[in-house]
Amino acid sequence: MLLCTVLSRMIRILPEDVRCRLRSGIAVTSVSQCVEELLLNSADAQATCIAIRVDLEIFRVQVVDNGCGLGPEDMDRVGLRYFTSKCHSLKDLEDLRFYGFRGEAIASLADVCSVVEIFSKHKPTGTTFTRLFQNGKPLPVQLAEVTRPSAGTTVTLYNLFYNLPVRRGRVDPVLEMERIRHKVEAASLMKPTISFSLKNDALHSMVLQLPKTRDVCSRFCQIYGPVKSKYLREVHHTQDRLEIVGFISSEGHYNKSMQFLYVNSRLVLKTRLHKLIDFLLKKESVICRPKASQVGHTSPGFHRPLTH
Repeated sequence: MLLCTVLSRMIRILPEDVRCRLRSGIAVTSVSQCVEELLLNSADAQATCIAIRVDLEIFRVQVVDNGCGLGPEDMDRVGLRYFTSKCHSLKDLEDLRFYGFRGEAIASLADVCSVVEIFSKHKPTGTTFTRLFQNGKPLPVQLAEVTRPSAGTTVTLYNLFYNLPVRRGRVDPVLEMERIRHKVEAASLMKPTISFSLKNDALHSMVLQLPKTRDVCSRFCQIYGPVKSKYLREVHHTQDRLEIVGFISSEGHYNKSMQFLYVNSRLVLKTRLHKLIDFLLKKESVICRPKASQVGHTSPGFHRPLTH
């Protein structure tokens, strides 16, 4: 994934030895994955405000941010395989500070969209540039006819999965919008100082609106309300090079939709860590179960909301 210059770092091609150390390219399998790739790109661009608009009737996705934007040289390289501003050496792989370090997302998205439009205003120059990808092929960078009011980048995906009719046909608009919402919520918990909004353009409705806040606990309260938030208990443990920081609820929940686990600030799903945490929480619920008269009783079949 690549999209912007971060500070003074320029978009450059990854050296061959770095490419060999990376996994294979990104396979775009869902609309929610497209949204996640783009909003994490915006977070890498130091954006403080990210707006997502989705129309699943015409398969259009748009992500708007107020990040650093792209200069003319970076616009020439954006969307090309293995071009990135976030990882330039093997040493960088040992201390990754960014999410999209492989230079894959825009190129992969361009392969499954009839058109990808990048519209960006570079903060230092104040100039707005635009670039199109048609059927995976990049067109020349141009000066935009309309100037962006502020620095940042807008990426719009048109006719997503146009060349994958079976995958497109299996998209359930209701379920996919819920998956997108969950992705945005997960990113917002990781980045509470960024404001997020999610709009369903097909229904002309605002799905999610989260102003920036001071910490994870406040963000959790924004999403799930003060009643669930008051049961959160902070966890902080350090051992050798391992540090565990987060919140675990003292009250149970009927499913795992409120469990968010991050490793090095990256969301992970359905891993051995999840199984271990669930096992330990269920074990604690059975062995250390409070009396029925006590407040906050948790049955062993319930899953506790957690963020790490």
